[in-house]
Amino acid sequence: MTLTMTPTLIAISAAYVVMGVLLLSVGLTSRFAWWVKAATITITSVFFIEVFFASKGLLGWPATGASLPAKFQLLWSRVVEPDPKMGAKGAIYLWVEEVDGNNVPSGLPRSYRLPYSLKLAERTLKARDEIMAGHPQEGEANEMNGENSSAAENRPNMEQQDGGTVSTSGQVNLDDIMEQIPRVDFRPMTGPVLPPKP
Repeated sequence: MTLTMTPTLIAISAAYVVMGVLLLSVGLTSRFAWWVKAATITITSVFFIEVFFASKGLLGWPATGASLPAKFQLLWSRVVEPDPKMGAKGAIYLWVEEVDGNNVPSGLPRSYRLPYSLKLAERTLKARDEIMAGHPQEGEANEMNGENSSAAENRPNMEQQDGGTVSTSGQVNLDDIMEQIPRVDFRPMTGPVLPPKP
């Protein structure tokens, strides 16, 4: 996979290279112990790798670990259906703009990737149809309960060859799986809250 270089990414990479070269030139001529110099070079190299992976967000990749804003305006969406033959689990991509307490969009759109579920896909497609019809849509996201999700992650299960899971007790609990998908609801966009007239 090739990453498209942007001016921001080039500038960040160049800055780290300059800092690394300066640190190396100063460090090698200093009177520090050899293990201090080696540790400094190693830590600097690790930061090069960290910057590479952290800068993927600058290249337009959708956020996967970040949670959706509690309230947002849906700008567009794309539903990717699961494909068992290719081993693709499917995903739902949302392009959203956070909305403040006065129902005013922030003006900073962001892309999010959510795990696929049939109900969420149906709601998302319906909201996209409403946007195409000229009716702006707002969304509300209720994230999964952290305690329930961690309990579901720690519960032992075995993975099948087709990507499914088999419970050790012989039963599959769909509630645990559904808890890992955030609840997102869409409705017509409400107007901004205006201050009371004097």
